[in-house]
Amino acid sequence: AQVGRARIVDVFLIGGQSNATGQGYVRNIPRSFEVDTTVMFYYSRYLNGGKGGERWRPLCQASESEDKFGVELSLGTCLHNEYPDRNIALIKHALSGSNLYEQWNPGNRKGETRGEEYAKFIETVKSGLAQLREKGYTPVLRAMVWQQGEADARDIAGMERSRLYGINLNNFIQQVRLDLGAEDLLFVYGSVMPMAASRFTGRDLVRNAQKEVAEGSGSSLSLPGAIWINADDLQMRCSDYMTPMPEDDVHLGTYGVLGLGRRFSQVVIHKMDSLLNNPKGDLSWEELRERFKCPDWFEKARFGIWLHWGAQSQPAQGGGW
Repeated sequence: AQVGRARIVDVFLIGGQSNATGQGYVRNIPRSFEVDTTVMFYYSRYLNGGKGGERWRPLCQASESEDKFGVELSLGTCLHNEYPDRNIALIKHALSGSNLYEQWNPGNRKGETRGEEYAKFIETVKSGLAQLREKGYTPVLRAMVWQQGEADARDIAGMERSRLYGINLNNFIQQVRLDLGAEDLLFVYGSVMPMAASRFTGRDLVRNAQKEVAEGSGSSLSLPGAIWINADDLQMRCSDYMTPMPEDDVHLGTYGVLGLGRRFSQVVIHKMDSLLNNPKGDLSWEELRERFKCPDWFEKARFGIWLHWGAQSQPAQGGGW
């Protein structure tokens, strides 16, 4: 029997740079898409121009400004549509133009320091989880979605940093899991820079590194639970309706952002279905409480258990037992 589900919350994290921050336009969201406001949402104080952050609220957009949105809308809506009886919560921090080699650097390796965006992200996640617990919920971290890499492929970053992207991404994923106490946290990320541009001199290095880090790649950088998805065919902002950025060759447009969130959710749902239906390994205390309870006969029974262990219990030693 299952118990306590009403207070269990499945938590999903969002991070990265501009395509994670989100460059879709709220005004262009089709009327057929309805945001599921029963999903809980917590974003950092650095989003939406500093408005409305650092508190739990119904699912809404959160980008650099209130006229744009990211994957949060379709990700949260699709997840709750698949799991209507579960509590779904998202936590987000992202910064446009941010790089992995410095700004998102966990600072766990010798000679390196913790990057500002990594510190903000961890602080945001821990604050959001603490507030959930204060409200009486039991949060369970399920997955993180990540969209980033363009800044590490830029000419101003240098080719050496582009070459190190796979090593840095591998280290980032492992340290996020360690810092949040979620060693099996699913980590899902999409391809970046579908259109070649001269300023992205390290484009091929970063795109190939993304694939190498993914589970099953056969690379030494491969990590279990790291899932790469192809986002190259998604709509770009240069083709958005009444776009103010007709030359934009790097950012996803309104339909592209909605599509990316859906693809993220599909991967998460596939993995969660396997976990929920066929749990393997050790479950957390929260998951144990959610899944199982003592049978009524055990709670009501009045009996004792007596155990005895001594020298006489050793076999073939002449003991009377």
